Amino acid sequence: MTKTFSVAQCSVIDIAGAVARGEVTPSEVLESVIERIDATEPRLKAWTTLKLDVSREEAAVLTAEAKSGKLRGPLHGVPVGVKEWFNVAGFPTLLKGMDAPPEPRDATVVARLRAAGAVIVGKTTVPLDDKPPATTNPYNIEHTAGGSSSGSGAVVGGRVVPITLAEQTAGSGLRPAAYCGVAGIKPTYGYLSRYGLFPGSWSRDHATLIGYTMADIALVMSCLAGYDPLDPTTAHIEPLPAGLDLASLGAPRIGVIRNFFPERLQPDMLAAIEINASKLKAAGATVVDVNLPAEFDLAWKCAEMTWVESVTRKAGSENKPVKLEDLVSSRASVGTAGGVRASELVPATYYIQARRIRTWLTGMLTALMREQGIDALLTAPAPGGAPKGLVSTGDPTLQIPWSFLGFPCTTINGGVGSDGMPLGLHFASTPRTDYELMRTTAWCEKVIGLLPPPAL
Repeated sequence: MTKTFSVAQCSVIDIAGAVARGEVTPSEVLESVIERIDATEPRLKAWTTLKLDVSREEAAVLTAEAKSGKLRGPLHGVPVGVKEWFNVAGFPTLLKGMDAPPEPRDATVVARLRAAGAVIVGKTTVPLDDKPPATTNPYNIEHTAGGSSSGSGAVVGGRVVPITLAEQTAGSGLRPAAYCGVAGIKPTYGYLSRYGLFPGSWSRDHATLIGYTMADIALVMSCLAGYDPLDPTTAHIEPLPAGLDLASLGAPRIGVIRNFFPERLQPDMLAAIEINASKLKAAGATVVDVNLPAEFDLAWKCAEMTWVESVTRKAGSENKPVKLEDLVSSRASVGTAGGVRASELVPATYYIQARRIRTWLTGMLTALMREQGIDALLTAPAPGGAPKGLVSTGDPTLQIPWSFLGFPCTTINGGVGSDGMPLGLHFASTPRTDYELMRTTAWCEKVIGLLPPPAL
């Protein structure tokens, strides 16, 4: 192995470039990842299934191809972790049961990763049986890594692999990215295929990416985005550019949302938004205050209606006793008996109205951003940093409306709080502006800087 190579110090772009130049082989990259797993996994507890012999075989094939001058794609030799929600051929999907058999085929996004040359290292943790995972935060193992993409956030934040597939239905993709001090994207609904993704709420499920940098994420997005005949909800879009053209990007216009649950934000989070907004302004960005229309509050109410999609796929299979206090609670989880029963009782007219309101709110917010010439809306991805303890994976409230609307959203490093835990910054834009949003976010990331690796 090249003496200076360490996966803990390399991005997706670093690894792909080094493999393409013949400076390191995919097998050497994987061995560095395995060394990192051995060093961190006793603390992070971030992987559900590892089949390293299979991964080594895949890396050996990619190594032979690279030596012969053949590269499958821009991710040749790049190690990737995959959230447990996605089907990976040869791996069980544990959400289907702890005794689930190996999957016969890959989810579409996994297949596209392989086609681009990526090496699938393993599957990452999620809550199972309604219990939070034991996964810890790489910046302090006494804190959660977030949920439900806990393992995907932890292994990127812990510098084990540079990129992972995650997933977001409410707030489970970008929150772990923010908690673990790295970048993430929840694309426009329909940009990434959901074929082979375990269903949560099908109009809100988003395949998501967590990576070291926005440039890494943009490269991987270019390999994954686009129509999939196996998922009719995917969009017919032009191929995304493989690199972020920042040279032609002028300083963006950022709208700081001022009426987005400010009472929920912790002092550290409020301060991080002000400090970083000032940094962006000093670097040349136009920073303006934005108030969302009062009707935006409907997004939270309507999102609750879409949980009926989750119980529809298993209608009649739940036959558990229901407590009255669970049934009437607006916070009853869809995974509980009370939550399932409450969702089953939602009238069809309510659900249809929620879908109509989604379209209405999308038009309203799109018009607001266009009228004010805003490139991205800045807000908090979560009330603060990762909570202490592993009983809760954190509060998804601030992510829910963006998942409901299907808007593209990103998160990047926003510094650390008084407890030393990472704080993220959340950017949102209008549907089908994913590439422009990634460029804007990358510009902000360059100004603000990356968080130093954790001292695992």
